[in-house]
Amino acid sequence: MLHQAQPGFFDRVRRLTSRRVELGVRGWWAVVLVLVAFVVVIQCVALVYGIRGPVDLLAHDFVGRPGIGEIKMAGLLLALVCMPARLRWWMLGGVVLLEGVWNLQRLIVGDPATVGNGILFGLVGTGLYAFWRLRGDDKSATLKAVGLGLMMPIMGRVGDAWLVLSAKANAKVLDEYVEVADRALGSPSWVIGRIVSDSAALTEVLSKVYVYLPVGAAIIAFFQLRHVAREGFPRHHIVRTFLVIGMVGPIIYFIFPVVGPTYAFGHEQLGSGWVDVWPWVTPDITEPVAAYFNQGIARNCMPSLHTAWATCILLHGLRGSTASKIFGSVWFVCTIAATLGFGFHYAIDILAGIVFTLTLEAALTRPELGWTRLRMGVVGAGAVVFAGLLLVTRLAAVPLSTSGAGGAVLLLAPVLMMAVAFLFVERPELLSVGQRPGGPTMPPRLFRERSRA
Repeated sequence: MLHQAQPGFFDRVRRLTSRRVELGVRGWWAVVLVLVAFVVVIQCVALVYGIRGPVDLLAHDFVGRPGIGEIKMAGLLLALVCMPARLRWWMLGGVVLLEGVWNLQRLIVGDPATVGNGILFGLVGTGLYAFWRLRGDDKSATLKAVGLGLMMPIMGRVGDAWLVLSAKANAKVLDEYVEVADRALGSPSWVIGRIVSDSAALTEVLSKVYVYLPVGAAIIAFFQLRHVAREGFPRHHIVRTFLVIGMVGPIIYFIFPVVGPTYAFGHEQLGSGWVDVWPWVTPDITEPVAAYFNQGIARNCMPSLHTAWATCILLHGLRGSTASKIFGSVWFVCTIAATLGFGFHYAIDILAGIVFTLTLEAALTRPELGWTRLRMGVVGAGAVVFAGLLLVTRLAAVPLSTSGAGGAVLLLAPVLMMAVAFLFVERPELLSVGQRPGGPTMPPRLFRERSRA
């Protein structure tokens, strides 16, 4: 009697992880409680350091003059996209009315208008209405939509407190190391910074792209999630990656504190930098050191999360329609130009941000395939490349800067290889080989592409 071969370890892992997990009511309550606990913990830590925590900042957003209106607009757009169509206009009308009331009293007392209060109250009010009055799929879809919408401003305020904590926890920064290592790539921040500084139109366009990044993500979410109220959420979408980047990335700020060229070597905040030479002259540094820097400036450069999120927008945009592809590509290019041109990041920060997103997205994409050996290998390789970028910058900045083209290759080649490896996780069919009587053949798509070449 023939015995069927037992699946190996990797096959069992792949099958187990490819299954879709539905949380149910209790599961979602557990997620909410965990998030609330996380916010409370950050609030307590903030109180210990004597700074404003996320709860304090959110309370002010509700009844005071709210900050970061772009994130709240993105949250509103995301909620409107995901909720049942019949509720969208009611919610949008209520938000517009509330914003009008708040801004009317601001105009009466002579303050400039802003947005935020009406959005927050509109989201919370819609959630309460769904909880008490709606039933079935409408209730579930509306609550999930409101939850996603509120997640944006909540995580934004957690991030604000986290940035201040990063400065309090690190008196010294590693900007000299990154600036010297960046010379291997031609000091792109200085080059692009001069171009942007000389163009008022370019400055205006890039500043809008930089500030409205959450709205850019919400636009891609529109392409992906506009039918979720009727068809349910897809297993993978941009919001998942966007939030994971925001939760994991800031941890690196405490490990590798960097403030950016316009703060360390420029004039973004007068009196806080070491010298004021960006973007016209590269600083005269021969032996980089970790040096004290103003603790009022966040250590939020390594990796560049703006680049990481823009890479996320690009990857998810490329999965959609032609309009989605064009939007994602343009947003990515403009964000890179902005991060370098405004002096907020060094080029190595950009490379680290790209690798960071490719690694996380390799872990999240195509969940129906499960955790294959290929996925495990690419995620592991991404972690190694990311750590390698940090280590070579910290330990070999001077040799990198004096090695000519070799230094640029050492920094760029692993990033390019990581991009190719991610492509195989995203599209594993590119690695498949068909077996035919005449021998192995290339996948049809590769054959067509090779023929065109």
